Amino acid sequence: MEKKEYNVKIVGVSLAVLYATWCLVFLQYLNIPGFEEYTFLYGVLFGVLFVVSLAIVALKEWGRKMLIVINSVMLVFLAARYIPGVDLIPLGYVILSIIVLLYFTQPKIKRRFLSEKVGAWNKSILIVDDDETIIKTLRPILLSHGFSVLAAGSGEDGLQIINAQKPDLVLLDVILPGIKGREVCQRMKENPQTRDIPVVFLTAKDSLEDIQAEKGVGSVGHITKPVDMKMLVETIRNVLGADKASKKS
Repeated sequence: MEKKEYNVKIVGVSLAVLYATWCLVFLQYLNIPGFEEYTFLYGVLFGVLFVVSLAIVALKEWGRKMLIVINSVMLVFLAARYIPGVDLIPLGYVILSIIVLLYFTQPKIKRRFLSEKVGAWNKSILIVDDDETIIKTLRPILLSHGFSVLAAGSGEDGLQIINAQKPDLVLLDVILPGIKGREVCQRMKENPQTRDIPVVFLTAKDSLEDIQAEKGVGSVGHITKPVDMKMLVETIRNVLGADKASKKS
């Protein structure tokens, strides 16, 4: 188990213990006169948070989202109701809610949960494109889906990164300064060390002849610019899933 995953699971277990304790405490309050207001509601709420924390331990994305939503609602409600009165116990809940929100909304934590969902963790994508706008647009999308991202602005730089770092997939433009995209792909396929790396062309050239030429040099996919982000992510998942299956067989 990686250290980052271990840390998230430890946080989840700690929250589960804390929320379970609070749930039991509020359920005990039901038997004490004068504590009827909101007591049952809080007991149920912390019971739900306990279940959500178990989902966090299992690295379920729905658990992370629910934890954020519930703590956001709690933060607003408790801050408005109790902070003016400086009630220390509810103030503790407020502080905890803030900590939870700050931790679980971090992009790197979000990627950890998404990576479990799509099987992307430690999968690296190399974008070879001389258009900085494309790279700046695609990078955060791919990162948010759990992929690590490399980038190159020319065919020569792309080949150097491919040979040195062996990315899991290459998104390759056709028109590049220096070595063109199809030649980059062809050289990859001629090299025994890189020929198994899948290549998806990302280009404005979308004629049937262009697509056939791309397949002729060894590509496994074609996405036309401007890029449909949903199609891009789906294509990458399908290609990497098929690549993983072929390696197992």
